[in-house]
Amino acid sequence: MAQSFNDSADLKQAMVQKVRSFQESGTWVSRPLHWDGETGSLVGALLESEDLDQWSSQFGLPKWLALLLDMVAATISTPKEGMAAQLALLEAVPVGVDLDRQGNLLILRFLRETEKDLAFLDADHPLRVSLRDAMELHEMELAGAAPKPALWRKVRSAAIAETDRAVKESPEAQFGAVIEAATWSPRTSRSVVSDTFRSWVNARRDAAVQRQVGERGLLTVKETKSLLEKIHEEEKKKRKDKKEFIHVFGILEEKYPKEHASMMDFLRTQHKESLGQWENALGILLGVFEAAHCPDRCTC
Repeated sequence: MAQSFNDSADLKQAMVQKVRSFQESGTWVSRPLHWDGETGSLVGALLESEDLDQWSSQFGLPKWLALLLDMVAATISTPKEGMAAQLALLEAVPVGVDLDRQGNLLILRFLRETEKDLAFLDADHPLRVSLRDAMELHEMELAGAAPKPALWRKVRSAAIAETDRAVKESPEAQFGAVIEAATWSPRTSRSVVSDTFRSWVNARRDAAVQRQVGERGLLTVKETKSLLEKIHEEEKKKRKDKKEFIHVFGILEEKYPKEHASMMDFLRTQHKESLGQWENALGILLGVFEAAHCPDRCTC
C-alpha cells in the first residue's frame, strides 16, 4: 500500500511551495491534466508531464487525487478561487496515509447527499435502489472486500438504464448521473472521484435553479433559446445581406425587455448556484481529508 507523499512531510511541503510559485508565475491553466512545457494545470506543473504513473511513483498519491485536484479548478469560472481551492485541498491531504479509503469515503459522502436529494421518491424506486447498491459496493471496499468487476457493471448498468428512463433534465435524470458516475471503484478508476464531484455539483446547481425558475416565473433555457432563434429568423428575413451579423441579445433587450430581464435573472441565479454548490462540494472534500488526520473522527 502506498503512503501519501511517500511518508515525507518535506516532499509535501516542496509540492505545496512549487504549486504556489507556479500559480504566481501566470502560467497556470484550469484545463485538467495539462502540460505543454510552459503552461499547465496544477498536476501537470508538479509532474512537468501528463503521465499519471509518475504521479503515483513520485508522490505516493492515487491517480484519482490528481484528476480531482485539477477538476476542482475546472468546475469554477473564477481562476483565483480555483487556484486557492486546489492549494487548500493539497494542503489538507495527510502525510503517510494509504488514501485508498478516502476515495470510497468521498464518493459515499456525495451519495449520502444524493440520497437526501432523492428523498421525494419512494424507498423502493429503482433509482433509489441503484443508489443503495452503489453505496454498498463502496462500503464493501471500505470493509476490505474487493467486489468483482461484474458486480460493478451490474450496478452501473441498472443506474444507467434508470437514468435514461427519467425525463430529461428532471431531478431523477440529474441525480441519476451522480449515481452513474459513482459506480466505479476508485482503486481502479482514476476519474471516478472527480466525475462524481462534478456530477454532484451540476445536479445540485440545476435542481436549485429549476426550483427558482418555477417559483419566480423565469424563462427556462429552452424558452430563451426558442425566442432568440425566433428573433434571428425574423431579422434575417428583413436583411438583404444574409451574412450580416445579427445582435440577437441587443434586439432581445430592446424589443423584449421583460424576457431579457428574465434571462439575466436566470443567468445570475445559475452563477450563484454554481458557486454555492461548488463551495459545498469543496467542503465535503476538505472534511474527508482533514478527518484522515484523525482516523477516529466520523466522516459520515
